[in-house]
Amino acid sequence: MLRKSNVLGLVLPDLHGEFYSEIIRGANLKTRELGFHLLVSSVSADDDGQDVLSVVGAQGLVDGIVVMVTEMSSLIRRTLANSSTPLVVLDGDIQGAKHDTVTIDHHNGAEALVRYLVSSNPRGRIVFLGGHETNLDTIDRLNAYRKVLAEVGIRPDPDDIAHLDYSYETAFDFASERVRDWAASGVTVFAANDEMAAGVVDAAIAATLAVPDDLRVVGFDDTRIAQLTRPRLTTVHVPMAEMGSKAIELLCQRLAEPDRPSTRVTLPTRLVVRESCGTL
Repeated sequence: MLRKSNVLGLVLPDLHGEFYSEIIRGANLKTRELGFHLLVSSVSADDDGQDVLSVVGAQGLVDGIVVMVTEMSSLIRRTLANSSTPLVVLDGDIQGAKHDTVTIDHHNGAEALVRYLVSSNPRGRIVFLGGHETNLDTIDRLNAYRKVLAEVGIRPDPDDIAHLDYSYETAFDFASERVRDWAASGVTVFAANDEMAAGVVDAAIAATLAVPDDLRVVGFDDTRIAQLTRPRLTTVHVPMAEMGSKAIELLCQRLAEPDRPSTRVTLPTRLVVRESCGTL
C-alpha cells in the first residue's frame, strides 16, 4: 500500500571475481546501514535486461536500482532509458533516463601508472592488454596509455595493443605464445586488470622467465590477486567497495528527494608500486 519494499537492487555484468564481489560487499554494508536489504542479479552486455528489470521494477520488488554498464554496446541501455524506477548507474551514462552516476577515475590512474613505467625505463616498450574494444574501462585506460606515450614521442606498434576479455585464462594463453619474444625485447606488459596480469606472470614463469628481471608486468584494480601473485603486482588501486557503497548512498538520497538534480561522483584511484616491475 505504501509502494515501498525496503529492498534495493544491484545489477552487475557478472557476479564472478573479486572486482564484482567487492562492489557487492560495499553496497550490502551501506544498504544494511541505511535500513534496507539488497537484491543482487547480473545482466550481460548482450542481454537487454528486460526480464530482470521488469520483475524488480514494474512489480515493485525494489524501491530503486543500481546498474553497472561497462560496455558501449550494452543492450540494457535501451531498457533503462525507458525505466521509471529510481536509478544509479555505475561506470557510464544512460541517455534519456534521469539517474545519478558513480564512476572511477580510470584515466588518471592509468596515466600515473604509465608515467611511472616510462620514468623507470624511458626507452622501454610497453604492451597493453585490455578488455573488449567497447569496454568503457578499457577505453579510458588505453587512451591514457596512448596519451603518455605520445608525450614522450612513442607511438605504439599495433601489435603492442591487444583486446582480450579480462580473464586469467585468456591472458595466460595469449602471453604463453609471446613471453619469450617480449622478454628478448625488454617489454613491460600493462594488463588492464590484475587477473590478466597474473596470467601473464604465470605464463612467464612457465617459460622459465623471471619477473621483473626478464619481463615487467603491471595490473589494474588492486584486488587481492595483486598481493597473492609472486612477485606482487604493481597496480592501480580502485575503490571497488566504496563504489558500491556510494551508489547505494546516492540511491537512498534519490528516494528521499525524488526531484533533486542528478549527481555525478568520480572516485579517485592511486598507483601502488610493488615488485612486479621493479622499483625506481
